[in-house]
Amino acid sequence: MNLLFQRIRYLLLVICLAVNFSANAQIISGTVKNAKTGEPMPFANVFINNTTLGSTTDEEGHYRISGDLPRNIELVASFVGFVTATHTLNLSGSLAVDFRLEPLESVLTEVELKSRRDKKWERDLRRFKEVFLALPDDPFASQLDIKNPWVLDFETIKERGPNYVHATAQEPLQIVNSALGYDVTYYLKDYRFYNNRSSYVGFVFFDAHELTDSTEVAKVESSKVTSYMGSIRHLLKSVLLAKVYEEDFEIFKLLPVDHFRVRTNVYTEELDKSIRRVYADSIQRIPLENGNYRVIWPFDTEVHYRGKKWFNDYYTDAYYPISWISAPLGYFDIDRNGIPVVPAQVVLSGYMGRQRMGRYLPHDYEPSERFDSFLSEIDDSQYKFSRWNNLREKPYISTNKPYYYPGETVWFGGQMLYQNNIMSDTLSRVLYIDLMDKDAELIQSEAYPVKAGKISGALVLPKELESGDYFLRAYTEWMRNFPDQEISLRTLPILKKEENIQAVAITNPDLFGDLTINLTDSAFLRDSFKEIEFHLSFLDETEELTDAQFTVSLTDADLVSSVSDQETIIHAMEWLDEKETPKNLTLGDHQIEYGITVDGQFTRDKKRDPLVNSITIVRDDLADYGIVETDSSGYFRATGLYFTDTATISIAALDQKQRHYGSVLLNDKTKPVFKGSYPKLQYQTYTRENEALGFDDYGDYILLEEFVKEDGKIETLEDRNYGYGMPDRGLSGDRLATISPEALAGYFGFKRGGKSIGNYNFGLNASNPLLIIDGAQYPFLDDITFETLMESFVPAELESIKVYTFNSPSFGMAGFGGVIMITTKKGKRTDQTKETAFNSSEFQQFKIRGFSRDIPFPNSYESDRPIEIKPTLYWDATAESAKGVYSFKVKIPQFQRSLNLRVEGLTKDGLAFVKTFEVVVK
Repeated sequence: MNLLFQRIRYLLLVICLAVNFSANAQIISGTVKNAKTGEPMPFANVFINNTTLGSTTDEEGHYRISGDLPRNIELVASFVGFVTATHTLNLSGSLAVDFRLEPLESVLTEVELKSRRDKKWERDLRRFKEVFLALPDDPFASQLDIKNPWVLDFETIKERGPNYVHATAQEPLQIVNSALGYDVTYYLKDYRFYNNRSSYVGFVFFDAHELTDSTEVAKVESSKVTSYMGSIRHLLKSVLLAKVYEEDFEIFKLLPVDHFRVRTNVYTEELDKSIRRVYADSIQRIPLENGNYRVIWPFDTEVHYRGKKWFNDYYTDAYYPISWISAPLGYFDIDRNGIPVVPAQVVLSGYMGRQRMGRYLPHDYEPSERFDSFLSEIDDSQYKFSRWNNLREKPYISTNKPYYYPGETVWFGGQMLYQNNIMSDTLSRVLYIDLMDKDAELIQSEAYPVKAGKISGALVLPKELESGDYFLRAYTEWMRNFPDQEISLRTLPILKKEENIQAVAITNPDLFGDLTINLTDSAFLRDSFKEIEFHLSFLDETEELTDAQFTVSLTDADLVSSVSDQETIIHAMEWLDEKETPKNLTLGDHQIEYGITVDGQFTRDKKRDPLVNSITIVRDDLADYGIVETDSSGYFRATGLYFTDTATISIAALDQKQRHYGSVLLNDKTKPVFKGSYPKLQYQTYTRENEALGFDDYGDYILLEEFVKEDGKIETLEDRNYGYGMPDRGLSGDRLATISPEALAGYFGFKRGGKSIGNYNFGLNASNPLLIIDGAQYPFLDDITFETLMESFVPAELESIKVYTFNSPSFGMAGFGGVIMITTKKGKRTDQTKETAFNSSEFQQFKIRGFSRDIPFPNSYESDRPIEIKPTLYWDATAESAKGVYSFKVKIPQFQRSLNLRVEGLTKDGLAFVKTFEVVVK
């Protein structure tokens, strides 16, 4: 019965559509007059909003528009120097409509309008074009132009709500859209740019270009079709005609946010967990008396369009347009072409939210019935380049000061830049930094962990290092598959201890997006030193506080001179805009490293030995171990080891009796060959005579902790997470006692019975997560044992559960697939593994270099050491603001007067910044 009812309803809807789509030759005519004088206005423009249908008044102010007109229209009349007037009409035949236009109170000349342009206006215009015309990465962006931008006026509005940038235009904007073949006249009514959203409203008239070249005609028509494909208009027309699937759309309902589950960037993993398919025949479409249709849209949706290729900017496994649609009222009205009658009723984001005026088609545009013969916006070469480009990464590092002396410590910080941020948790977690001289000879090399894309570390310069021009080279093993220019280079001049550099005037580059960075400081005189408190605040283009991640360095201006032409993150970010496709997109043999890596060749003793063998790898005295498989040629590789300085790595293939067979030869770690010229700063040195000497040399960096505290709580191993640091997620106490096993799995992102965690090891050949139960480790469990252990626990019987994903490298190879740390209320849930001494007699042993040891910067405020003369007074490689503000304190000698404070990093919106403040201590 329900099926019969649905078929009847569909038949009635098709009949209604057929009636509405029938041709109706209609005429609209009338006059346009001056409201003050009553005189007719020749050459006034009268047009139907959002169409190519319009006319110009004759000498007596008459106009006439005829043809197959839409049933519901907005008729617009305009004349330069007068207020634009409109009439909303419901056509049922020929109609007479007259207009009386009011003169504008004040009209500026073109010269007066152009005189108001300044740097801020230029920045506002650049942002306006991105919001209004096209995003910078839109293939159409270069074919769009505003011919009279000077008519725009921008103003920052501060009200009780969020601040915003408001724009008005004294005259209509004249836009040339060569991609779609239109001259567009846009009458801007309102434009608002907020920190995280924007809106614009106006009347628009399209005038089609008269093209004669057949190639150009075909190109323009193809651009129109590709703009229509996957658009909101295309989707809603397919909804109206119940042809969603036939038109290559898929609609998914967004399920309620599960706070006990971490959403991934994998489409196949999210299906029926965070999104659920919606079928077209379940969407209600109600014909209205005015000829429009009401679409019931009661929930937020995710829309996939598989009809064309697009860059994957959300899911790692989806290379097609993805959009999100919501209806605040629970419905929206559309016309017969699928066009929303009131655009504000439909909220768009994702691919559909990208479409600006540069993609906007007139309402009277009739798309082709078939799209097969039209060119794709993204051809196969672009698609292949996109997949190759998504795997690119590049480090950027900055140092605590611009030059150094032998024996000093170089503190550095920065972050990995990714061509596609959704791949950041899949790419490298090991960074190599080489110190090289002007002849590109390697002086020193160290490895550092990359933690959540952040870089920080220190490099102690040899005391016997000669003065000269040196540089740091930063790269990952994976980067060696890509062009050599991917490798980052940073100048590092080394001076004689009696030398200094002639200071140059400090100049700060313009900040993008009208970003403002403010500094306030307060100085307090103590018994033997001064205490200074600094507050940095970050304001966006709307003058609202915004957050940022950055490095911050405070130096003594008398000991550390400013140097010109230093590399900055602003320069480094230009790499993200490099889109030139190389001739060869083939990747080399360099693999992604997730920790210290060992690889080598296994050679069999006997021909009857298997081709594929299990290789056991042990660090030191069972501090870490793992088992990897060789390939048929004997090659093996293990990554994920985490240790500092040097470790003994024992390697062997063991038979069932734990006796070794065959032999192992490790591959030597190679360095990339340096090509090109080294970077160099321009500077002049002088000999220091009466100046105080100070160096960033802090001895052996022995950090002492207070271990006696009166009435203090003695921390247990459990309190300190058995020495493994803070977890990424955790639950304990009453929360565990009341949560269901299903909700518990969702909260921690357990999948496949707990055998993988979130998206951390998606696509990797990872073992099961390391289990730590009451302090005892259970690494490399097979699936059956792992599932049996996990299923044996009841949440109410547990003291706590903690999960390590991004913080798991410290667990070594055993934690490569993540770590689950369980503490039971009984303190002993399963049998502890018996302690056994590691017998290395069956293993070959190798000395392997690990990560460089961590050398924290000794910030003076946190230390009880006497206040000394030091070039660097404060350094934070991983600074983050909280609600737009970052604060810190330092202690300095009482006689110190001049300081330089430098910040460099990215805002939460990805805007790069660098700024140096000259601080005079009062």
